[in-house]
Amino acid sequence: MDLETALSRPVQLDGYEGLLRGGLLRRRAELRKCWRHFVSTECMASLGVLAKEVELFLSAQDAFRDWRFAVTFGWMNCDASFEDNLRQIALAHNVEHRPSETGPEWLSVANFNKRSKNERIEVLCDRYRCPLNIGLPSESDVAEELLRQLMVPDRAKIEAGKEFDVNMVLLKLNLVGVRAMITRDLRFLDALNYFYELLRRSLARMRANPRFLASWLCIYAQLLCTPEWQKCV
Repeated sequence: MDLETALSRPVQLDGYEGLLRGGLLRRRAELRKCWRHFVSTECMASLGVLAKEVELFLSAQDAFRDWRFAVTFGWMNCDASFEDNLRQIALAHNVEHRPSETGPEWLSVANFNKRSKNERIEVLCDRYRCPLNIGLPSESDVAEELLRQLMVPDRAKIEAGKEFDVNMVLLKLNLVGVRAMITRDLRFLDALNYFYELLRRSLARMRANPRFLASWLCIYAQLLCTPEWQKCV
C-alpha cells in the first residue's frame, strides 16, 4: 500500500495517527532504497564534497531534526548564502543565525507575481536567506502562494508535458518543505508527496539543478521521519 492509498482510506480519528505514521515510514523506507534513481551519478558528481554527506543522509535509518524552535526567535538573519543555509537545514545541521530587531517589509504576492522568473528567484533567495523564516506566521501569504503555484499552474504544466522552470519549482519545493517542518501543516507535506510521485515517474528535468534537488530530497526525508503529524490534523 503506497502513501497516497494510506492517506485516502476513510478511518476513525483515533486510528488516523497510526495510519499516517505507517504511510510516512513506508515512504521513507522506499526513499532510502531508491533515491539513487532520482539523483543520477552525474548529479552526485556535481555535488563535489557534498556528495558523500547527501548519500549518507538519504540512506540513514532516521534523518530528522525538529525545526519548530525557529518561530520563537522571530525574524532571523544569517551571514551565509541562501544555498549554504538551505544545505545546512536539509542535512539537519546547525544554522548560524541571530535575531533581527525588525523583519523585512511585507511582500505583496501580487507584486511578487508581476516580476520576471529570475527576479522572483532573486526575491525569494534574498528574503529567505535564512530559509527558516518561511515558517514564521508573517510569511503565511507568501507560503500559501508558493503552495498554490506548485499545486495548480506548475502541476498543470508538468502533467501536460509542457516546459517549466526547474529552478523555480525546486526552490518552491524546498521552501514549502521547510515551512512544513516548522508548521506541521499537512498540506505542504502533501505537495512534496505529489512531486515525489512525479519524480518517481522519471522527471529527469529536475536533475538540471542537482543541489536544489538533493536538498529537497533531504528535507523530504526529514519530513517523512517527523513524529506526531496527527497533532496538526
